[in-house]
This record gives sequence, C-alpha cells and structure tokens, in this order.
Amino acid sequence: MPFPNSHRAAIIDIGSNSVRLVIFDLLGASILPTFNEKVMAGLGVGLSKTGKLSGPGQDSALSALARYRAILKALNLRNFMAVATAAVRAAEDGPDFIRKANRVLGRPVSVLSGEDEARLSALGVQASFHEPLGVIGDLGGSSLEFKQVGKGKEKGESLMLGPLSLMEVGNDVKDLRKAIRSELKKSDVLSGAKGRFFAVGGAWRTFAKVNMEMENYALQVLHGYQMNPGQIARTAKLCIDSLTNTASRSKLESIDKRRAKHMPIAAIVLEELLSISKLDGVSISSAGLREGVLTDMTGAAVSDPLLDGVIAFVRLDHNQIAFGQALHEFIAPAFAPEADLFGSPAADVRIERAACMMSDSAGRFHPDHRAQMAYDQALRAPYAGVTHAERAMIAYAVGCRYQKDFKRPGDYVGLTSEPQAERAKQLGSAMRLGAIFSGRSGPILRRAKLSRDGEKLCLSVRKADEAMISETVSRRLAQTANALRLQPDIRID
Repeated sequence: MPFPNSHRAAIIDIGSNSVRLVIFDLLGASILPTFNEKVMAGLGVGLSKTGKLSGPGQDSALSALARYRAILKALNLRNFMAVATAAVRAAEDGPDFIRKANRVLGRPVSVLSGEDEARLSALGVQASFHEPLGVIGDLGGSSLEFKQVGKGKEKGESLMLGPLSLMEVGNDVKDLRKAIRSELKKSDVLSGAKGRFFAVGGAWRTFAKVNMEMENYALQVLHGYQMNPGQIARTAKLCIDSLTNTASRSKLESIDKRRAKHMPIAAIVLEELLSISKLDGVSISSAGLREGVLTDMTGAAVSDPLLDGVIAFVRLDHNQIAFGQALHEFIAPAFAPEADLFGSPAADVRIERAACMMSDSAGRFHPDHRAQMAYDQALRAPYAGVTHAERAMIAYAVGCRYQKDFKRPGDYVGLTSEPQAERAKQLGSAMRLGAIFSGRSGPILRRAKLSRDGEKLCLSVRKADEAMISETVSRRLAQTANALRLQPDIRID
C-alpha cells in the first residue's frame, strides 16, 4: 500500500446564515478538517421580504472575510477557494456584495447555482460515506438542495426551504406545513428515490444533537449518526413544541442557542420530506458543500475514505502502514466469514483492515493507560466512511489489541451487537499475537502464516525464524485460539 499523497487546502463558505473558513489536511481520500471557524452573519435575514441582503449581515460577513484572509496569509496557504450560495445568488444586491467580497479577499468569490450547490454537497457526502445510496439534503439558511447519490447522474435541485426563507410564514404550524408541502411538491429528486436520507447542514446536525440528548446516547459523534422514524418523530415534537412551550425552547437553547429558533422549521421540513418519499431513515453527514468544493477543486479521490482517514489521523509512518497491511494479511486466513456483521463479508473485511491499520496507534502512550487511550481515540477519531457500529467495533478491537480482557465503558457496550463485539475481541487477540511475534515488523510478519486446519489454529514459521517463537508468543497464540474456539498449533517449516 503506497503512502497517500498529502496536501493542505481551505474553503470559505459564504452562506445565508453563516460565513465559515475551514482548513483541511488531505491525504489520499481522507479529508481531515484542522481549523473550522464560523461567523453567524445572517446575510439572508429579511431577504424574502426585501429582496436584499441584510445590511448588518453584509458588514459582519465582510469583517469575517478580512479576518480569514489574514489567517490564510499568515499560514502561507494560497490553495483556497471562496463560494457563495443561495442568499447571495437570490438577492438583487448580491452582485454588489460580491464585488466588495472580492476586494476584501483579494480573489474572486464563486457564486454557485442551486444545481451546483446540490452537486457539490452530494460530492462531499460521497467523499465521506462508504458507497452511500439515497438522497442528500443540504439545508442552509435560505435553501434546501436535493440530489440522489449512489446511482444515476440525475441533476440536483434547490428549493427555497431554508429557515430564513420560511420565517416570514410565521409560527403557525399548519401554515408552515402547508408552505413546506407546497414547495416540496416541486421536487423531482424525492419522487421515487430509495435508500437513506443523508442530512447535511447545521440545523440538522443540531437536530441530531437534540436526539442524542433525548436518547441519552453515549457516543457524541455526529457524522454517521442514524435516526429511525420514531426518533425523528420524538425529536421533531420537541422542536415544534418550542414555538409555544418555554421548557422545550429552553431545552433547545441549552444545546444550541443560536440555532434554537430555526429548529421548528428544520424539524417540519424533515418530517414532510420523509412523509412524501420512500427514503429509509436518516444518516447525519458532517460533510457536504465545503468538502464537495474541496474535492472538485483539488481532484481528491472519491473513494473509500476509511483507511486513508486512519493513516491521516493517527499519522502513521511508512513502517507502521506496512505493518498494518501485513498484520491484516497475516490474521485474515484465521477468520471464517461471519454472517451479516455489516451486511457482507467484504464489509466485514474492510472494518478488520481498518482495525489492523490502527494496531500500532498507541505505541507512544503510557503503558498504564494505553488500551483505554487507544480505544477512546479510535472511537472518536474524525475518520469517515463508517457507521457508529463499525466505528465501535474498530475501537473495541484496538482496545483488545492493547490489553487482554479489555473492558469497554458500560455506556458504549450497546453500540455493537454481540456478534460484532465477539469478533472485535477475536480480532484484538489476533492483533496482539501478530504484534508480539513480529516486533511490529511487517517484513517478519510476512514470512509467517496464521491459518485454520480443522480444529486447530496454526502458526507456521520458517526454520530461520524459529527464534521468534518466545514464551509470550506461545501464550498469545493459545489465547487467540481460545477466542476462536480452536486449539493452538505451532509449525516450523
């Protein structure tokens, strides 16, 4: 596995509600944000009524752009792009604002069409999920973009369903639902769409935070978080009740004070779009337009981001990458395919490979805390392309790699099924064996073989490497064999 190419780039996103600068480290297919700052400028406030951008919003946005330019100049980061979305393209004074923004930034700002915005948001989702299938919905301040992902090349679309556009309707729920349904009827993407709904945008990320709070959900990682119809209905009720109920409003404000006022509209839009479509549940995406613009600008690979994400986050060097790859090749023959751990044998192997790539991630940590720190790191790392169950299995396997009989915190036990947890323990034990046998050396590991032979787990070693069979190696082989319900057998070839 060659070491992926790496570079740095930044995106400035001038939205209807916020103006944001994100700096990314790119390594292969991995897009890792390393700096993220936003200003809630509110450019689109009052747009539907006046047809013009907010005056205070323009002042705030231009001040933010001046600050962002200074930051990028100080970092000597010239590889950046600025884009503007719905409010700027719809406002009659949008061109005048763009001329000012161009002067402040010292380079042109690209005003995206609704179709471009949908396409780029979809590209961002595709770069951050593994083979996504369904529809992306990017809810901004003024607009909502839809586009199918995973099949076909249908065009995207943009509807004026953002909270700033709908606030003029008022606070009557019936009126809001009527206005939202009327606009959604214009959608060509939703009709007949199948798969999951990939929710993009700050309002829906806050919706997920509210749901996590209501569910007392332990893993506070938004990307890949999934919600079923019951969870959506309960959370939407709280958001809608906040229009008239002080306690509900206070609950939302305790989670995200700035977005609390937009949550009733975001909740109604989500309920209505799901009611008229055949989409199966919601997956939250932390990636969207900015990641799509970045992918489009840099030509970053639109492929499975998981392995490159592990390498980027853990900062593996060439030897560690070689060891992780050799470790997976070493242990894979010992594992019989499990039925439906993650939908297919190929999906299971993908997660096992990622765990092996993280098997040398905690060597610099203090031995007394290594297993727990490795587990916590793997559980919350900002790599993409995994569900929460897959993320949790990787983390448990890595914890078990660093400590025999590693115990997860009780709050996280429910993140995996029993078969997934059992496979993680087996995988962790096998990784412990491979690491101690080889001294974490890929070349040594490639000269050995771990395999099944009937009821035996066989470690086959060349005669020249017989000295590598220490007492600890024999003990860990026995532990791994026991985890796989096999008998240990060492063979010298």
